[in-house]
Amino acid sequence: MTRRGTLAYYLAAWVIGCFVVSFLQWIGDAIAGDFRPASVLLTTYFFSLVFGAVAVLLFSSLLRLSMRLLGTHNLLAWPLAGSLLALLLIAGFIHAQGALLSLRSGPLGELLIGLASKTADALGGRNLWQVPVDGAITGLVLCLVDRAFAGANKAAEPKHSIA
Repeated sequence: MTRRGTLAYYLAAWVIGCFVVSFLQWIGDAIAGDFRPASVLLTTYFFSLVFGAVAVLLFSSLLRLSMRLLGTHNLLAWPLAGSLLALLLIAGFIHAQGALLSLRSGPLGELLIGLASKTADALGGRNLWQVPVDGAITGLVLCLVDRAFAGANKAAEPKHSIA
């Protein structure tokens, strides 16, 4: 699991992606004239770690899969793909929110559906501008993490001799 950097990749996605969302919401509130202390930023960050985990892990999985299919670690391609993918994912969550809420299937199903719909609620409406910015920043960080472990794997592969 750690040879390819999977643990580091998804942990970075969760920690960085949720922090960027929290920071952008905090900055957005300050721009709108509702400046709050840094303790609100940390509280928002804590709740975004809880409620954003499902969305950010799905985002990072799809981003890694699509970039591996393209075979690139270009520092411009990952943020562009990240911003587009984040917009599509949140738009899908917003669109499917009503259908998800009608599919309540036990406590675990309600929890996962609730987490996905909370993400859509938090980033929908007036905060939609944050989605591509968060996707781009998170995509850039994930590119660097994935590239670091891809280079380490190539160096660690055993050399086969012809003899």
